[in-house]
Amino acid sequence: MQLPELPEKLISGRQSAYLGHFLNFGRFSPDEIAQQLQAYAAPAQLHAALEMYRAFPANVQFNQEHRGPNDVPLFVGAGAGSPFAALVPKIADGFRASGFAQVQTGLLPDSIHYLVATILKE
Repeated sequence: MQLPELPEKLISGRQSAYLGHFLNFGRFSPDEIAQQLQAYAAPAQLHAALEMYRAFPANVQFNQEHRGPNDVPLFVGAGAGSPFAALVPKIADGFRASGFAQVQTGLLPDSIHYLVATILKE
């Protein structure tokens, strides 16, 4: 069950504590952290960021409805320092189970985020 606006009420004014949890990998400078905190200081920006998580149930439904053979080549990667790095093989297996036939994986040095990208061929 989702409670609209509850996360905003709990996080508003506490963005430093909340975002600090995600930014405290020791890889960000104090200036970079301050920039992120400023970006999410306004209620509209915080709301927009949380909308991504609210969309998860609709994403699951959409993905289930669109399973099947898919030849779009994908690259699933994560930064070598990311907490997602260990999940890359599992994420790739999920794409394969959903019908993606061309899935490659890799770790990106000196990075801590993750990505999924299509592979362009010339």
